Amino acid sequence: MAHLVLALTILTWSFSFMAAVRLREDLGLTAALAARFVPVLLGSGAFLILRKRIRIPREAWPKVIAMGLLSVPVYNVFFFHGMKTVPSGTGALIIALNPVFTAVLARVVLGEAFGRRHVAGLLLALAGLFVVVRFGTDKAVDWPYLSSALLLALAPLSWAVYTVVGRTLPPGADPLDTSYALLFVGSLPLLAFARPSILKTLLASPGALGAALYLAIPCTLLAWVSFLWALKRLPASEAASFIFLNPPLANLWAWLFEGAKLRLPFLLGAAILLSGVALIVLPGFRRRNLSAR
Repeated sequence: MAHLVLALTILTWSFSFMAAVRLREDLGLTAALAARFVPVLLGSGAFLILRKRIRIPREAWPKVIAMGLLSVPVYNVFFFHGMKTVPSGTGALIIALNPVFTAVLARVVLGEAFGRRHVAGLLLALAGLFVVVRFGTDKAVDWPYLSSALLLALAPLSWAVYTVVGRTLPPGADPLDTSYALLFVGSLPLLAFARPSILKTLLASPGALGAALYLAIPCTLLAWVSFLWALKRLPASEAASFIFLNPPLANLWAWLFEGAKLRLPFLLGAAILLSGVALIVLPGFRRRNLSAR
């Protein structure tokens, strides 16, 4: 059951890149942020109100607030800015750098191991990213495109910081309560961008309205919970392996629904990038394969 839930979660997330691109066609950056996270604010707030007791220790709240700001406004400013220019398939691969950044930060901040395999994975991932961004698109590789790709790369970096902070939470912090609390805290500042004109634009454009609601409800309020539920029931290496379905699926949807061309340099760069991420994320899986020979 956990494998099925995790697969459906990744399937849900794989459409988020197209949804972000669609939303940005009709809304500016701050309006897109409000369109996605005002529903998240209401949903997470309702959950917290209905809980009889929020199981988050008092000493954990500063970290919960930091995680909320990193995962919602900081991450999504870079995400929505980048997805205005960067194709959805390329965006999925850039976001896939998250485990690479996390491993580097965990080494610097937490003193976790970062051996030769990790170094090789880091170099491969960066080389693959260069190939994808420089040679894998039909777009003109000019400064607006490159700057958008670089800013988009700050989204997984901010998520990596969020992850490292999350690893230092005290044991008494309930994962479900923590997730909805940080979603509420992170969404709250974005309420400042909410305007009646945003709702008017969304109601006049069913595609943009559907994209906003898809990003808010299935991708955020539901998928976060389902991912945590599955993660508690599966080994970390198995859960990480499912993450690799996200970029191929996102590129498949871009090819099917957006008419994106999957050029050979793009496919080559994607393979190099994902191989580098695999070296970092799946060491246990790799060792089991070698020992079975």
